[in-house]
Amino acid sequence: MQSLNIAEAGFSYIFRCVGYYSEGCSYLLLYVLSLCFLFLKADRRLKRVFLPQALMLLLTIYNPVFPVLLNSIFDVNKEYYRFLWITPVIIVTACAGAVLVYDCAGNAVRRAVTTAALILLMITAGSFVYSGGYVKAENIYQMPSELLQVADILHRDSDTEYLRAMFEYDYHMQIRQYDPTILLPCDRDTYMEAVSGKLDPEIVEEEENASGRLLEVIALGMRIDEEDFREALESTATEYVVISNANPAAVFLTDAGLKLVGTTAGHRIYRYDMKEPQVFQPEDYSGIWELDSANGIQIRWPN
Repeated sequence: MQSLNIAEAGFSYIFRCVGYYSEGCSYLLLYVLSLCFLFLKADRRLKRVFLPQALMLLLTIYNPVFPVLLNSIFDVNKEYYRFLWITPVIIVTACAGAVLVYDCAGNAVRRAVTTAALILLMITAGSFVYSGGYVKAENIYQMPSELLQVADILHRDSDTEYLRAMFEYDYHMQIRQYDPTILLPCDRDTYMEAVSGKLDPEIVEEEENASGRLLEVIALGMRIDEEDFREALESTATEYVVISNANPAAVFLTDAGLKLVGTTAGHRIYRYDMKEPQVFQPEDYSGIWELDSANGIQIRWPN
């Protein structure tokens, strides 16, 4: 989804976006079929509830011109797909099923047969989360256990509470949810642009884009000048680099002077000894609140 670009796709953007979002439009096809059924069989009250909103969605969110116009004002490439969440697929299909069973089926026997047919259709045609059996989560954090091991190694090796580390894509996206004390040298959007092939080499070469040089090595497997890589670590205050065993950057990291300080089943943790270590301290907002034993937390704005 993040690889789509409105400027490149033009009026076909929404169709490609829908294809990615609903696995070939299967969910939206069910939504459209339910709307058609409600239009033909539902009473006036239900039509007034569901049909105007469907028309509004068709004229805006699903209008091929709308994302192009919106993108000319705001950059919505990475956020537009969230508009698709507005579509009330579950509500409309459930309502259509209820109308089919209670208003169209007739007597109790026909209702029972219709209900059984719908259930059978869902069982045979549906795709269920637990179709392959229930898989118990590895831990309460819903994260790979190895990620927790990596975080523990980093904290045991570091002398500071807040450390900065560079990860491969999957762990980069997961560690930011699990441990906020592990800081990252590049943001989420920049990393996604890199793995989708949109990292501009000319921009990366600019001095202020040090995180781009880290991405070249860790995310893209490129071998750049070792001194440039060390300067990127210094300027981003990145003390640790975590890569998988299959990442070919292991040899480069060793050649660049990083030391292996820990391993897990599938990952290696390297440390870079910075010339000028930087200690990060978060902003202290304790001055704007105080705990009152009688009334709970009270906001106290500084004078």
